Amino acid sequence: MRPDRLTGRGFTLVELITVIVLIGILAVVAGTRLQTRQGYSEYAYQDRLVSALRNMQTRAMQDTRSGFCFRLNFVYGANSTYGPPSLNYSPGNGAATCAAGIAANAPAYLSTLSTELSDESITLSSSDGANLNFSFMGFDALGRPYNDLDNSPDCDTGSPCRITFTGETSVAVCVEEEGYIHAC
Repeated sequence: MRPDRLTGRGFTLVELITVIVLIGILAVVAGTRLQTRQGYSEYAYQDRLVSALRNMQTRAMQDTRSGFCFRLNFVYGANSTYGPPSLNYSPGNGAATCAAGIAANAPAYLSTLSTELSDESITLSSSDGANLNFSFMGFDALGRPYNDLDNSPDCDTGSPCRITFTGETSVAVCVEEEGYIHAC
């Protein structure tokens, strides 16, 4: 036996080179993953939309007055965005809650700014199985979704309504016909 093995005073050259090569491989793999935000922005917007939809759904189930809409409106294209038409649910303001625009004072937990998604190079799209890019997603007093003007429950075409964020990756939010909202 060699004397350095008996006393445990060092490593062989092969052991040192092996460790250096493994550390180099880990640095290359981990370094490239940490240098980009690939897909992180899409997942953040997915979580925000799930939260916003659940917020509107809860409001709809708690406030059952007729003539009021609890919904998020969607804008597609270069400046994709979403948000509620109004946050004023005072008596006599029902028409404003059913309008087509997005409230300028809508908080970030319910909406995105008009350039927020485009600054991240993310686009928005949607489908309910029959229609592409519906203009809004609302909820009735039972928490069921609707996305057309007759306010009848939708997302019942055999597949859930899907709202997709597409950037470096694609992620989606699904709304089932009975009202279950989830990342998909």
